Amino acid sequence: MSPIETQGDPAAFAAYEAGREAFFARDLDTAHAAFGRAHRQDTRDPRFMSWFGVTLVLVERNFNLGVQLCDQALRSAGPDPELLLNLARVHLALNQRERAVRAISRGLELWPDDARLQAARDAVGIRRAPVLRFLSRGNPLNNLLGRIRYHWQRRKTPAYELSPFALGVPLEPAPPPPRS
Repeated sequence: MSPIETQGDPAAFAAYEAGREAFFARDLDTAHAAFGRAHRQDTRDPRFMSWFGVTLVLVERNFNLGVQLCDQALRSAGPDPELLLNLARVHLALNQRERAVRAISRGLELWPDDARLQAARDAVGIRRAPVLRFLSRGNPLNNLLGRIRYHWQRRKTPAYELSPFALGVPLEPAPPPPRS
């Protein structure tokens, strides 16, 4: 589980949960309003700050403040899978794929078994190392083996499309954080 503990105003937490439900149902306007209420009631909670930043970018197109809130949430709470995913969502909305990949990779270094981060990696399509590392990436043998590896792994896992992740909708909602 993530290192952020939820404490503070129960009304703010209820607004946060309502925002998450609306967000995963793709009702971004309702989610934005709920995250805004949660953030106004508890301005220091990193989750509220991060989610409000995501919806600011997606709904109001307020890119500067949205990125600033997501960065500030990460700085105040430290690395957290949910906050890193939100930062990646913001960067994808801004067409900054490389920064989104960095945020996801940073999360996977710390939490390699996190299903949300793995789904994000699959959705964004992060390049893997060449199959035969001593050959160049453009070598025909590496290309052939890479295609075989890609098709073999696709058979094992469902295909993910980029659009739901770019909108910020994960494949399945993560369980809410435990209340302390």
